[in-house]
Amino acid sequence: MATYMTNNVLVSCLMFFLMIGSLNAKAADIKAICGKAKNPSFCTNYMKSNPKTSGADIKTLATITLGSAQTTASGALTKIQSLATKETNPALKKGYTSCVEQYKNTISSLDEAKKCLTSGDAPGMNIKVSAAMEGSTTCQDGLANVKADPSVVKDSGDFQNICGIVLVISNMM
Repeated sequence: MATYMTNNVLVSCLMFFLMIGSLNAKAADIKAICGKAKNPSFCTNYMKSNPKTSGADIKTLATITLGSAQTTASGALTKIQSLATKETNPALKKGYTSCVEQYKNTISSLDEAKKCLTSGDAPGMNIKVSAAMEGSTTCQDGLANVKADPSVVKDSGDFQNICGIVLVISNMM
């Protein structure tokens, strides 16, 4: 009987320490993440500018950066929609209109990426973020031969850099 009680206590203690250990998720290595990013200096500045990233575990960091990508894409879409509405140059209007459609697809892909993250599907998130990046790239390509608003190009570059960080994180999950 004493052995049974001792075993129960040992098993209970072991389970307790395992649960506590799993609750204390390890902070993500931001230096390693940024070292693998497409634009390491952008990544480092991005991480330093957001106090929520400090000490965050890898899944929290994925949530933060994916949310930032969604916010950036939504802001770009709003800006491009406004430019398309006001534009009188037919070639530029056509480019902006195409970008609106591309960014709508981008946002849809990011929404799917968020679902993948929530379900723990890092490879699926990676695929969806890569698809989202295609919309931004296609938009930039469509505006390459017309004199587009430079802020659209900057927003697209920022979006690409943030998504690049998400891709690195997804590969580390």
